[in-house]
Amino acid sequence: MVWMLAFAAPALASTGKPEGFAVEQASSQIVLGKVTLRYEPELADDAEMLAQSIPQWWSEIERPLARDVDDRVRITFVNHSGRVAEATGMPQWVAGVARPEAGDIVIARHAPDGSRTDLERLLKHEMAHVILHRATGGAELPRWFHEGMAESVTGGISLTRAQTLAAAVFGPGVPDLAKLEQHFRGSDGADAAVAYAAARDLVEFLRSRDAQGAQGASMRQLLAELRRGTDFEAAFVRAYDASLPDLVGQWRGGLRGRFVWYPMIASGGVPFALLMPLVFAAWLRRRRELARGWARLEREDEIERAAMAGGAFGMA
Repeated sequence: MVWMLAFAAPALASTGKPEGFAVEQASSQIVLGKVTLRYEPELADDAEMLAQSIPQWWSEIERPLARDVDDRVRITFVNHSGRVAEATGMPQWVAGVARPEAGDIVIARHAPDGSRTDLERLLKHEMAHVILHRATGGAELPRWFHEGMAESVTGGISLTRAQTLAAAVFGPGVPDLAKLEQHFRGSDGADAAVAYAAARDLVEFLRSRDAQGAQGASMRQLLAELRRGTDFEAAFVRAYDASLPDLVGQWRGGLRGRFVWYPMIASGGVPFALLMPLVFAAWLRRRRELARGWARLEREDEIERAAMAGGAFGMA
């Protein structure tokens, strides 16, 4: 996510200096199996809360991205986002960073303006980057896909994201994928806010669209294709029976209809608070459809694994 006062959303990223995240102030440590949590001593209470929640949060993010991946991860927890930027070389608006190939994460208790970050959402987002990297066998993925997946599987409704994307749809336009990549790597917080909002919405569209008739099946096949080494765009054709440009075109074609409420708000005709129930209901319906689809796929996987286990036992 991106932190700016105008957008009120904490900042996240999925890259950093290759030498790792060295933060001298994070001198205390908790070890949970394969998870190492380093933190600044004054953050002990929050660190204990994180330590208790990490296994469950990891499982929640892992479920839609992969059956099971290595859960080795090193988390550094600091007091202010400025130390995140110092440790990672990322922009000052960043409050969380992951280096997926190394399993390193750094998050901050406070955002650039001093307000408290949403630690659950922040850490889940960075965990998603690590899990996605491992679920795809370390495949080289576009930044928009990495960030969009991390935003999507983290869950929760983001009215800020919806407003940001709607403003782009009815304003300067939603950047193409190449521009989104540039915005993620730039230092302009406003551009980054649009990039995160667009990436999340595009991935939500991809997760809800299925060529195979089962909610979530095409996305799962896409991840499997990437894990096998299939080229990124070729993987979309195999999983969705459609090219990535075609899918992006379909997504773009539906944006104005989905955000038809925005002009009323922008003109001052209708307060956003009055439309919040409608926006929330639409989001909730979409999330429930995704949840049902993933639950069905999980049941099918369990049946398949049970059948394989039974066969192996019989041969023994």
